[in-house]
Amino acid sequence: MKHYSLIILGMAISATLMAQSPSAYNISGKSSPQVNPDKTVTFNFSAPSASKVIVNLGKDYEMTKDEKGVWSVTTEPQVEGFHYYAIKLGDLSVADPSTYTFFGCGRYSSAIEVPESEEDASYYTPKQGVPQGAVRSVKFYSEACKEWERMLVYTPAGYEQDSDRRYPVLYLQHGGGEDETGWIYQGFADVILDNLIAEGKAEPMIIVMNSGNVSDFDRMITEDVIPLVDSRYRTIADRKHRAVAGLSWGAKQAYDLGLGYPQYFASMAGFSGIIVIGEFNHSNPGFRDPKMFKEAYNGIFSNARKFNKETDLLFIANGEAEGNHLAEMSKLLKRRGIRNTFYQSPKTAHEWLTWRRCLYNYAQLLFKED
Repeated sequence: MKHYSLIILGMAISATLMAQSPSAYNISGKSSPQVNPDKTVTFNFSAPSASKVIVNLGKDYEMTKDEKGVWSVTTEPQVEGFHYYAIKLGDLSVADPSTYTFFGCGRYSSAIEVPESEEDASYYTPKQGVPQGAVRSVKFYSEACKEWERMLVYTPAGYEQDSDRRYPVLYLQHGGGEDETGWIYQGFADVILDNLIAEGKAEPMIIVMNSGNVSDFDRMITEDVIPLVDSRYRTIADRKHRAVAGLSWGAKQAYDLGLGYPQYFASMAGFSGIIVIGEFNHSNPGFRDPKMFKEAYNGIFSNARKFNKETDLLFIANGEAEGNHLAEMSKLLKRRGIRNTFYQSPKTAHEWLTWRRCLYNYAQLLFKED
């Protein structure tokens, strides 16, 4: 399950400043797309019989055809980080056959990584000498959803060797249009934890990643997944050693679990997503209505002292380019006595570079003994 994390990512960072570097996600031997030193991206696509070809990379870039039927275009400079893209042939939008694909945008999509400096990317770069954990694919039948599901489970290095040790568990959710593979293939969660644990910055932990695209997510996690994980893996099966986090739509799911089922979780985090009280939008009117606020999630916020005593960590985070609405949410919670930690990723937007940084910071705060 680590075929992107280690094979691809090792190339992604070392090629940061090379002239016209093939994208780290290209299939072996393919030169297009190329990430240029000025952070523009050059695409080539062979389609001699096509009348029009467009690359959609956040916006449409119309390509031009040469005498051999090869279409090409160079984009404007792109921000650092992970970007989905597609090739558009008339009304048909397809993945680029020159690249690996990732489940995103509700389908399998191509992607590029506009790399950071080696220093900035160090925390999600595989390193020689750092022990690596394992990622397993686990099929299970969900009684709550009445269908077969799959989860990915990360176990830290040493899990197989020390059969007496038990571990805390982080339940980690993807965003809208993605699936349970996102945190490994796009987010490099396994590499981030490998590096943090090796440096002594994070406690060794199990990470469980489930699909949020199911009919009854809350029941699936609480009634199917948690009992299965606790029975199959050497977990510390209590709320103090169980955390939940998610990005974007997965942030809502994480808050719904952490706040709605506090008997299971003592720590929770939302990356680029709000705690929904009242209408689901960024203005979040429920926070401004004292009655709605106190009644939300079975009254969990009605007694701030009790909440703070029983909750180890409420972590709120986003990218600087996403705006200040989550910073305002954090401040409002604090004004109402609800302790929380806020983090903002410098310069990044609603994308995977933000969420890698969020996980990096959140994981370092989890499961610390008082």
